[in-house]
Amino acid sequence: MGVPVAASGVTGLDQYHHYGPALAAFITNFLATFGDKGQLAVITLATVYDSTRVFLGAVSAFAVWNAVEVTVGTAIFGVVPAGAMGALTGALFVAFGAWACYQAYDLYAHTDGDADGEDVLTSVLPDGVYERVRGSGAFAVAFATIAVAEVGDKTQLLTINLAAAFPASPWQVFLGAWCGLALRTALDAFVGEAAERHLPTVAIQAAAAVVFVAVGLFEWSVLSGPAVVACAALAVAGVAASAGYRRWRASAGA
Repeated sequence: MGVPVAASGVTGLDQYHHYGPALAAFITNFLATFGDKGQLAVITLATVYDSTRVFLGAVSAFAVWNAVEVTVGTAIFGVVPAGAMGALTGALFVAFGAWACYQAYDLYAHTDGDADGEDVLTSVLPDGVYERVRGSGAFAVAFATIAVAEVGDKTQLLTINLAAAFPASPWQVFLGAWCGLALRTALDAFVGEAAERHLPTVAIQAAAAVVFVAVGLFEWSVLSGPAVVACAALAVAGVAASAGYRRWRASAGA
């Protein structure tokens, strides 16, 4: 267990204190990956390469980045003024929610809700990089793709934020974050393609946007805990309704 939030001088993450640093990092990182390009890249790679090797390559890249993030977050603890972390955390969640909302709109406007796998991979990697690594083994391709996709990603900033909130528990934050990303990656690699056929990407991104904004408002004491849970439930219901609509539209067009 890490230093209590109040004792550490970092406020605004009080609800995470009840979970502990490991579970807080696990939940945050698991939720943060829904609908982002890294998730879509893993799903796409798993349709082309061996799923197990894609999984191992992706989680290895996550492990490297998580170690860097925790190191940076622990160092930031001595720099960020007491009381500022809560406002920063809320701002991060709201900003990520707004960005996820924009991504959902952009995806719907250009693809009617579905992403093309090749487009996802070429948009994640810099020009020419995918062409150079695509002939490599599954592990190398997945490692390179996720290593690049994670640069500046929301999971990085959230893990840094949590490491600053729990400076006495860097290993717990690291393991929690890595396990959350590993579980998400396992789902994407082994069942992601089947899920993608039923759950529209745009709906998942929109649901993630709702959840992140709700959590950000909770950090700012605008929403209560039950209100955040209600928002999350509505977001899940929206994804289910969107999947139902997709099936109805497919059957109507058949």
